Order: sequence, then C-alpha cells, then structure tokens
Amino acid sequence: MEDYMVKISQFIDGHRAEMIDLWRELVNFQAGSREVDRIETLTQWLKKRLEQEGIACRLIPTGKAPVLLAVDGEEREGKPIFLCGHLDTVFPSGSYPENPFTIRDGRAFGPGVVDMKGGDVMMIYMIKALRSVGFDRNPIKLLLCGDEETIHDGSTAAEIIQRESAGCLFAFNMEMGRMDNCLSVGRKGSLDCRITVHGKSSHVGNNFLTGRNAIEEMAHKVIDLQGLTRYEEGVIVSADVIRGGTVSNTIPDFCQIEVDARFTHASDVEAIKKQISEVCAKTYVDGTTTTVEFLNSIPVFEKTEDNLHLLRQVSQVAEEFGLPPFGEAFPGGSSDTSYIALNAIPAICSCGVMGEGAHTMEEQAVVETLFERAKVFSAAIYKLTR
Repeated sequence: MEDYMVKISQFIDGHRAEMIDLWRELVNFQAGSREVDRIETLTQWLKKRLEQEGIACRLIPTGKAPVLLAVDGEEREGKPIFLCGHLDTVFPSGSYPENPFTIRDGRAFGPGVVDMKGGDVMMIYMIKALRSVGFDRNPIKLLLCGDEETIHDGSTAAEIIQRESAGCLFAFNMEMGRMDNCLSVGRKGSLDCRITVHGKSSHVGNNFLTGRNAIEEMAHKVIDLQGLTRYEEGVIVSADVIRGGTVSNTIPDFCQIEVDARFTHASDVEAIKKQISEVCAKTYVDGTTTTVEFLNSIPVFEKTEDNLHLLRQVSQVAEEFGLPPFGEAFPGGSSDTSYIALNAIPAICSCGVMGEGAHTMEEQAVVETLFERAKVFSAAIYKLTR
C-alpha cells in the first residue's frame, strides 16, 4: 500500500468518533424536503461548520431551500473534482422521536441515516483526509441540496447541479450505497404525468343513461397505459395514483391518475410522450374528454465507457485496501447524477454508506462502510489526479 493510502487510512481511523458525532448531529436534525425553513437552518449550520475548517462556502438561492456549494482549494490549477449529495429526507420533522440516531450491532438507525446523511459525512471527511496528506492539485467542489427527495419540484437546484459540475474532471455522487457492493454507472430517466378525464355526473338510478362515467373511461386508459411497458427494453409505464367519484349512487364526472414512466435511453422520452398522448386521445366513453400534463422529468444517467473506466479505477483502490472490488449497477431509481452526466464527465453514483430500508422507518446503515468508503474515495481522488 502506498504511503498516501496509509496516511489516509490513519486519518480516517483517527477520526472515527468525530465522524460518528457529525453523523448523529445530521440525523438528529430532522428535516423533510418540504420543510424549507428547517432545511435552510441545517444548511446554514453546516456552512458555518465547513467555514471553520477554512473551506470556502456560499449559498445559492433556488426558489426553495438553498444549495450549499463548498470548494476546498479554489486557487488550485487542476480541473475540479465534484462531490454531490443532499441534506433532506422523506421524513418531516417529528416522524421520529427526538434524537433518533442509534447504533446497534454495527448498524446505525434513524431518518436519512443512509439516504443520505452518511454520505454527507463521508464527503466532508474525504476533504479533511486529503488535506492531511497535502493534496493540492485540484479543487474539490462539494454540493449539497435540500430538495432531492421531491425531484427539485419548484426549485432550480437541478440546473445548479448541472452548471456547477460542468468542466469537472470526474464526479462521485455519495448517495446511499447498495448492499450488493455495486456502484451505479448509469440510472434510468423518469417522466411524471397527470391525466385527467372529465365526464358528466348523473344519478345512477334515475338518470343512468345521461351520465358519462369518467372512471369507466379512465379504466380503459389505465390498461392501455400499462400496455406501453416494454420491460425487456428498459421502458416502464405505470399508473400509480387514482382519484375520482364522490358517492356510490352518482356517476363520476371526474377521474385523475398520476403516471410514472422510466426509460433507459434519452431517445425514449419523446416516443413515450407520443404514445401516452395517443392513449389519451382515444375515447371509449362518448361525451368524456381527456387532458394530459407532462410534469417532472429526470434525464437518463447514461452508462458510458468513461463511467465504467472510473468504476474500474475505484475498484482497484478498494482492492489495495483489502476490500472487494465494486460491481456495476444500472438501477431504475433516479438521482442527481443524471444532471451531472449531462455535462459528459465521468461519474459514478451510490458511493455512500451501504445500507437498506431507505424511505422506511427501518432505514439503517452499515457503520463500518462509513470509514471504509471514505478511505477508498479519498485515495481514489488522490490517485486519479496524479
């Protein structure tokens, strides 16, 4: 093992208690994505903490919770290394009792413990570990947003991520690590849409024939929409939420569904929109009308040879530490790496603490991976910039 790796390992091992303490503070500060004031308070607190370390920080307005951008070594001449994460969780404050962070049998528990406050701790201590070995070749940009779990609805955070990652040498998104020890070299894109059917209300017993049942019309459309799925080609179209009707003796004049589409290639998007629109244009129940709104869309994080090469290089570092090499994954779930990838820079995701149960009250993280992966990714940055 090279000298810088030994020193990075010693630094992380010497700061285990500090890392756990920061992890505890972040998890115990409960803040859901839509609690903008609480997220901003957390962001301001972390900004002050980083500034005390001598790291240049600024808050970037988004229209919702601000983005925290921290840069270590702004004066360095090399291309920046980009580290990305988020501070929000799916759990609003009060979802857990006060001070919920606990460790039992090598697992840490609490809201956001793996998705993704463990990864946030890793990024901060990766910078500190690299400082400890005199790393001075490339700026390290750390970006933390506060509304990732709501897909940046109503904010400009996605545009900020794309802008700030442009021109970087490579990127690590420290999102929760997978239990199969795979890193994500790509992710599916997603498209949300809302479909609304209007019909005509009438009394079921007295005026059945004058009614135009919006739910009946939507039922036909749901089947047609589900039929657009081509799973073997990486395309999924799923109707997931439905609303309609008032009482059991009245023909409903309104029905609305929310549809989630997933796709593997950027070229799939327009084809999916066209197919969904065609389904909506077809009428089964005369007298009903249908509208479709295309809402949030997350671009594909394309699997590229550059991403695979970066994965192989990080895996070599892991093996030098005596850890198993990472596998590769292409999950259906989206992340902010999609916005980084629009800049065509090498990127990998799922680099954070390994764990499971994200978005559930059983969320948990494997504590030892907090330290193992902080060592690996710190050393990878050092090695890949020599």
